[in-house]
Amino acid sequence: MSAWIRASKVRHVHGTVSTPENSYSELSPYIPVGDSNLLSCSSTHFAFLRSDKNISVVPLSNTGKLGGAVLPTFQHTSAVEAFQFSPHKNEHLVSLTNSGTVSLYSTDTDSTNHRPISSFESSITKATTLTHHPSAASIAAVGGASSLSIVDLEASSVALTDSSYADAVTSASWSYDGSTLYTSCKDNSVKIYDPRAATASATALPTPHKGTKPPQVLALGNTSSILTVGTSMMREREFGLWDVRKLSKVLQRERMGTSNGLMTPLFDVDTSLLFLAGKGDSNVRIYELSANQLHPVQNLSPGGLPQRSVCFAPKRSLDIMDVEVAKILKLTDKGVEKIPFKIPRRDKHKFCEELFPPSAAYESAMDAKSYLEGKNANPFLSSVDPSAAAGAKKEETVEEAEQEEVPRTSSVGSSNSANRFNNGASKFRHVHGKSLPMSGRYFNLQPNISTMDGSLLAANEKFFALPWMGGGGQVYVSPLGRTGKVEPNCPLLNTGHTKAVTALSFSKFDSSILATGSDDCNVRIFGVTEEGTSTGMGDDQLIGELKGHRNGIRTLDWHPTCQNVMMTSSLDTAVKIWDVQNFKEITDLGHHHPETINNCSWNFDGSLIATGSRDKFVRILDPRTNEEVHSGKAHAGARGPRVHFCGRRGEDQEVLLTLGTGISGDRQMCLYDHRNLAKPYCTKTIDNGNGVLFPLFEESTGMVYLAGRGDRNVKYYEIGKTEEGNWDAKLCHEFSFDGDPLIGISPLPQTTVDVTSVEVLKVLRLSSSEVQPASFFLPRNADLKEFFQDDVYGDVRSSSNPAVEVSDWADGHNGEMFYDSLRPKNMPLLSERKVVRTSRSKTQAFRQEIEFKEKEDVQKNDMFLKMQAMAVTHEQYNPNKSSGNVVTTASNGVDCTPIYDSDSDGGWSDDD
Repeated sequence: MSAWIRASKVRHVHGTVSTPENSYSELSPYIPVGDSNLLSCSSTHFAFLRSDKNISVVPLSNTGKLGGAVLPTFQHTSAVEAFQFSPHKNEHLVSLTNSGTVSLYSTDTDSTNHRPISSFESSITKATTLTHHPSAASIAAVGGASSLSIVDLEASSVALTDSSYADAVTSASWSYDGSTLYTSCKDNSVKIYDPRAATASATALPTPHKGTKPPQVLALGNTSSILTVGTSMMREREFGLWDVRKLSKVLQRERMGTSNGLMTPLFDVDTSLLFLAGKGDSNVRIYELSANQLHPVQNLSPGGLPQRSVCFAPKRSLDIMDVEVAKILKLTDKGVEKIPFKIPRRDKHKFCEELFPPSAAYESAMDAKSYLEGKNANPFLSSVDPSAAAGAKKEETVEEAEQEEVPRTSSVGSSNSANRFNNGASKFRHVHGKSLPMSGRYFNLQPNISTMDGSLLAANEKFFALPWMGGGGQVYVSPLGRTGKVEPNCPLLNTGHTKAVTALSFSKFDSSILATGSDDCNVRIFGVTEEGTSTGMGDDQLIGELKGHRNGIRTLDWHPTCQNVMMTSSLDTAVKIWDVQNFKEITDLGHHHPETINNCSWNFDGSLIATGSRDKFVRILDPRTNEEVHSGKAHAGARGPRVHFCGRRGEDQEVLLTLGTGISGDRQMCLYDHRNLAKPYCTKTIDNGNGVLFPLFEESTGMVYLAGRGDRNVKYYEIGKTEEGNWDAKLCHEFSFDGDPLIGISPLPQTTVDVTSVEVLKVLRLSSSEVQPASFFLPRNADLKEFFQDDVYGDVRSSSNPAVEVSDWADGHNGEMFYDSLRPKNMPLLSERKVVRTSRSKTQAFRQEIEFKEKEDVQKNDMFLKMQAMAVTHEQYNPNKSSGNVVTTASNGVDCTPIYDSDSDGGWSDDD
């Protein structure tokens, strides 16, 4: 094993969201507004809060659509704030209402309208927190406004009450043996104490997090470590790892983006795995606790809808023989999905003792009276080994067949990319990102971020450009090869704008042409030298100027097939089409928009334009006839949409992508037929972030990458047609950048990717002080990389041959586009590789196994003889280091009798 890989038995854990038929849909759950976690699971059932705010219980075996099923209901007289299945009695469910009423129910009855076995008042007002004792039967902690109570569920009474809290209790967690209670408070403090010791002083952790959101606290198994989850002063989600023996300094702190939903921590004691699932997210972060440190294992995006609440399924409900080490249930807007987490094992017929130690059983280690008298006990453990399945094996039959040569077929990169998702999964689901180290970055930058409407970064195969701090609309232009530190007095492009530059764009057909738009309402066109701004630039590089807008420029977009046509939009609600060759306006589409335009996008051949406006409408416009072709509302949220045409080579291979927000404020992506904006093909909820999303669509592969301003992560989807002919977007993965949050992002042309390493995209990412290059790769076996992956790469548009001239385009002609292949010369196609398939008979397999064992025995025997010879040599020249006094004779006849020290000098004297 490499010295750089941390040894861990769980490092390969992976999770995948369950299919619709294995999930629970049409449940109409109640979605909590705050950070409440209203989902709980036993080994046979899970409980959730319905839209009528009553608890319902569903058997884990009843998967699929449950809309018509009659679910058992647990009625309450006031709003339910928390509920949990008992860790000691599988059929018991305990609930807590806002008024402080604690109720105990049983799921064993057949009634559809359950009444509580017992119910009592906990004396807690505005109650929000409920947690069971890990080893004492019937003991639970209940927290609320400025107080916490220890209740005895069996006796239906309050055993202890602590009213010393300065504010509301937000979370509570017991230590492994239940001797200590860790609680967090709304005043951003954590209290550590034994609630039975009335006179003992509690230990306090005053401010584990500097943010405004109240923290959560979680004990991490049978260790001295605890975890706190909260927000930083910059409102970034973060966790802190603490040692309760020394709370003066945090052991580890890590930040995880700026989303609104607080992270829910789940810790598995058996594997020491910590799962962090953010409310409104669709990804799960996994860490392993080892030596008082949390080591990242995975940052999974298993798919499915964003989670609103999450919980663990008990260990005894898992598929142990399939090496399922954990399972998370997540509550979504439409139901409950399962995420099983498994560790790959070749032999799944053998119980993995190293992964499944004895686990907490449904049996208490002591009663409530013993706990209240001051006793402590670890949870009662028992084995989870399904002995009935141990040793069961099935013989595989292998039919004898002739060797045959099977050619590979290409599907992704072909011009006809219909029905891409016949197998139900994305072909790019294993794409992974990699950012360059500091030596490959551009740092010490001073970007001007006065405007936050668009991406303040433009790049092509030679240069990148960004607005620079200072007056006069200065722009920094640099060749891609000039990495490293940028000096404060570096040469800049003096654009001549009187106000800040708010938009930049390089020409698609001439890499030396740069257009800049400014708040002074003008667009200027410059010629860029090969050295960028290293020699200083001024008005002598100015090619021309476009004047006509009445307010600040916000978007610049060159025509995809005509070299000298450009589209601009501004805050005056105008969309103008320009003849850049003659510096004149072709048409103005502004009268179609009553409010400010968010952005614009050309379609695949440049015959149509899509616009997204703050009036929440998406409009499809014909730039040559100045007519509105279609319009409609794309998203139900308060924000206006952003639009992007996603088109590929081939007929009917174009779809309109819109980005906006849902009713609850979640960021969404929709795919529309631009000819019918009444209903989308699909709607994908991205997350619960606030920043503007920038879509990067790559025509060659059909992938779209979504990066949000203020985020550190990039989510990427494969867009294509389903078997039914509808468009869909499959979530592939998520990549997180290090460093400061994103301000702007720009893709590099597809001609810059390294096809020999199956690189599918290069991007530049702008933060507050640096530009960070990153690449995305598709894993392939080493023996396949010598071939050109024509199942991955399609042809790309030519950057040297425009399809049409300005005059012809204005007259209604689209021209014929030119394409280039990314295939290097003399590189064979993967689709033409001959694959030899062989099969073995049982006899052949048995013979090969015997030969392998014989060869292995010979190697072991040779090694043994070599080690024996080395031992003999060592004994011959180091007799006094021998252990034992038995005279031995080696196989080669050497006497190995040891010699010991004695009073005799062995014939030596000092006179010799």
